[in-house]
Amino acid sequence: MQLRTPINRDTIRHHIQYNAWKYVVLAVVSVFLWDMVYTTTAYRPPQDKRIDIYIQTGTAEAEVVDHAFDEIRTQALPEIELVNTAFLIGGGQADMYAAQQLMTYIMAREGDLYFLRSEDFKRYASQGVFIDLEPLVDQGVLNTEGIDLTSGFVAMQEYDEDTQQMVTTSSRRLYGIPAGSLPGFAANLNIDSRDLYLSATVYNENDDNVMRFLNELISRMRAPAPST
Repeated sequence: MQLRTPINRDTIRHHIQYNAWKYVVLAVVSVFLWDMVYTTTAYRPPQDKRIDIYIQTGTAEAEVVDHAFDEIRTQALPEIELVNTAFLIGGGQADMYAAQQLMTYIMAREGDLYFLRSEDFKRYASQGVFIDLEPLVDQGVLNTEGIDLTSGFVAMQEYDEDTQQMVTTSSRRLYGIPAGSLPGFAANLNIDSRDLYLSATVYNENDDNVMRFLNELISRMRAPAPST
């Protein structure tokens, strides 16, 4: 004799009651698998078609900054497909989490441009992370007229095992553009630039476009945008 359970409202309710968790698990797994497939197959611009920027700020709104940077991209560097911006909260060695986060990005050789506060800028500049910008200023690639560059000069340092101290190994070079003379950062992007330095990483693999973007940004941040 074959027993058959009739399909009605009660059997459906009991089925859902005792098997609902299976459907939840199935939905979660499906979403995870779809996200993984999309992440691994989605188009990613090659390195020479993108610029990655890391900014230390706790005040800026991501949408405002992204819009401004994308405007620079479309108007001045149309061959660039993506400007990706990441925001770093905190800064300095006193903020352990922020220090570890920044060190992780730099050790992983991530980022083309870094906008860092003085302490972090000077520490990584002295370790050879950033490009010497002085030749580019001299050649006119970067227009820094009217900007006091003095504090952007840093000497390279290395750890001396004999003395167990950090020792200076080079003359001071221009590794960062002090942004304190660029009021547009605060007025237009709500970024406090008084202790901010703009630097390009030595491993960016995209020097020409990175410098063009940096120069355009310096030009636009010299003054607040006119009110409409």
